[in-house]
Amino acid sequence: MKKRLLFALILILALLASCARSDNNDYKRNKATERLLKKEHRIKIAAAGPWESRYNLLKEGLDLALDEVNAAGGVLGAQVELIPFDDQNMLFAGGLAAYEVVSDPQICAVIGHSSSSISISNSLIYHFYGLLMFSPYATNPALTKQGLPYVFRNIPDDDATARKAAQFCEKMGWHRILVYYLNSTYGTGLANAFEIQSGNVLDRVSYENSYTKAAHAAVAQNWLDNYNFDAVFIAGLWPNTAEVVSAFRESGINVPIIDGGEFDDPAFFQTPGTRNEENIYTVTPYNEKSEKPAFNAFKSAFRTKYGMEPDIAALQGYDALKVLAKAIGNAKSVRASDVAKALRAERWNEGAGPYRFDDNGNIINYTLYVKKSHNKAFEVVE
Repeated sequence: MKKRLLFALILILALLASCARSDNNDYKRNKATERLLKKEHRIKIAAAGPWESRYNLLKEGLDLALDEVNAAGGVLGAQVELIPFDDQNMLFAGGLAAYEVVSDPQICAVIGHSSSSISISNSLIYHFYGLLMFSPYATNPALTKQGLPYVFRNIPDDDATARKAAQFCEKMGWHRILVYYLNSTYGTGLANAFEIQSGNVLDRVSYENSYTKAAHAAVAQNWLDNYNFDAVFIAGLWPNTAEVVSAFRESGINVPIIDGGEFDDPAFFQTPGTRNEENIYTVTPYNEKSEKPAFNAFKSAFRTKYGMEPDIAALQGYDALKVLAKAIGNAKSVRASDVAKALRAERWNEGAGPYRFDDNGNIINYTLYVKKSHNKAFEVVE
């Protein structure tokens, strides 16, 4: 009962936040963060994500950036503290995590969340409490279309990814496409964006995280029995997407399969049924063979610290904290309004750059790549 009451309180706060931000909350946070900076020479930033059940290297990327920022003297003469809050990748737990974050008035910004649904919901809470939010991984366009002045993300949204995928399909002559998507905020959003951008979708079917391989195979068989198609677009999340590919291939679907970036994981080819798969494509902002100096510096530092190759999540986390720290330095302030202005004023060229932020906090001028599977790896083809 207590949890239900608390969640109801969070929802009420979110509704209030959608109407207006409290000037009093802004004032309290500004005073607390400025006092921490000037008196104790500390800057506190929250990092919100599914840390206990994580499946990528986002936290490692954040920690690497933290080490570099503080080793270089910190920001404005202060050391940066990165405080983790676990959202369990669940909406309810995410709301509780957001409430914990905003209850600390000394926190000036939050980096998170990984899930689009959690990010959209929590952005209203952060807005109400005058907290700047920087999302490194949430891609649903709704996050930055709410008109909230302190919300930013440093990854292309689903509209951009879907547009790139649709353009590539058109270029390849794939005019009859089937869409298979996870029934979630992310999956539905990406599927919708692709269908709008493509105009060549014959059929679309949703699936749940609980679906077995046999359930995916049943969908594949129905398609084979009833459609003549050129390609399949998948809008899902790792690691289920690898199982989907395996089920489709074993069912006899041999046409190209393309997705919005979730295939782009080294573990994809370790999944039974996908180890030798060819003709698989993925649209991603991550190019591990990039020759950009900033990216190579990041990759070298990551290898040195962890003894392994980074992934896209590591780059996104690293880039988020580095950009946020530099924006605080440029603003000479920890106030959300000042940092937001500084973020919009620059062309950022950290590991994931170069790019700019538009008025809504969405990134522009960001490169997206198409990769194709070959010899148990993905290679950039466009």
